Amino acid sequence: MFTRRRLTALEQRVAQLEDQLEVMRVIAAYAPSVDGGAADQAPLLWTEGCVYDSDADDPLTGREAIAALSRRIGELPFGAAHFIAPPVVVVTGDSATVTGESHTFHQEEGRYVVGRVSANRWELTKAGGRWQVRSRVNRILDGTAPGRELLARGIGEWMA
Repeated sequence: MFTRRRLTALEQRVAQLEDQLEVMRVIAAYAPSVDGGAADQAPLLWTEGCVYDSDADDPLTGREAIAALSRRIGELPFGAAHFIAPPVVVVTGDSATVTGESHTFHQEEGRYVVGRVSANRWELTKAGGRWQVRSRVNRILDGTAPGRELLARGIGEWMA
């Protein structure tokens, strides 16, 4: 009996770790999918009705908008790169939230410069055994409340 309970607990823990790892992989895949102009693959990381809300641009809705973003960034005539720092991941059943920071870099006169430093909140859902982004909120970290509040909210959820 004791061994069966331990085995069940271990199986549950492994499943939870697998979900956390897969969520992190989806988030990590965002940068190379858009920077590489992978317009066929980038939208597959997202749900059909996804929303990407950034204070840098109008909100994007749906996979085609994500594909267009990937095409646009992939066709820039200079180097550009997104770096997503290791995030805080909270998985609850078939939903997950991810909180973290991202940095964008671009080339100016042959040098890379920081274009933007942002707070991010990603919400993912698991359907058909696959994690996908349902929404992303991106706010600049410029000393104002929106970016700070986004990060604090995520840390609060993780520590709850």
